[in-house]
Amino acid sequence: MLESKVLIKLREGKPVLCTKINFKDPGIIEMIGLIGFDCVWLCKEHLWFNDETLANMILAARSTGMDSMVRIEKGNYYYSLKPLEMGAKGIMVPHVTTAEQAKEIVKVMRFGPIGRRGIDGVNADSGWMSIKFEDYLSFSNRETFISLQIEDPEAIENIEEIASVPGYDILFVGPGDLSVAMGIPGDVDNKEIWAVIEKIGKIANKYGKIAGTVAFNPERAKKLLDMGYLFLSAGADIIFLRKSFLKLKNDYMEIGFFK
Repeated sequence: MLESKVLIKLREGKPVLCTKINFKDPGIIEMIGLIGFDCVWLCKEHLWFNDETLANMILAARSTGMDSMVRIEKGNYYYSLKPLEMGAKGIMVPHVTTAEQAKEIVKVMRFGPIGRRGIDGVNADSGWMSIKFEDYLSFSNRETFISLQIEDPEAIENIEEIASVPGYDILFVGPGDLSVAMGIPGDVDNKEIWAVIEKIGKIANKYGKIAGTVAFNPERAKKLLDMGYLFLSAGADIIFLRKSFLKLKNDYMEIGFFK
């Protein structure tokens, strides 16, 4: 049975660095895990992994001891069941705006007595039946993290009530969607965005939750760490590839190519 690398570090008060994957190659994920990242972010909200591909990507992370976090589609929280049973250590739910939604998320993602998650008990998350059934239930509740994305003005209005809900782990500010909703699209360094980030950091700490968001760069990450944020995501394969290929093109343009 694999403990959550993310939760081990967070429980020790150490920062966690996650990175995002857009392409569907498990080999990229294995490479990231071997480099030493804590967590890889896989997205089913905006991307189109089928179940078999997603399972292979999660397995690639597990093979290196790295956690995988799957952002599920909004609207049917039961979409979390398959990724969890594939062995994902974290589930992210986008656009959480009320305490009632937070309670329902906990209900369907935690086994009893905390919630009412559906039970199979024979898949990757049980170590392929390598531990006793009752131990599997308690282990899963302890070694699975739930992250709620805060990315709407309504969520900010309800943030105290959302933060007070027991049973989940991370309040994650989504600066991109939040900037659009606040009428400042893409301006993630706007003082209004930073005010929200600072507010959520304080409220997360008040209610025993971990504050998380996107770091973008080390300078921003340092500022976030100083605010008490411990779960940070930075970079993505598509960003690195695009920058590298653009540089390659520009370098070769200088000696006569692409003309």
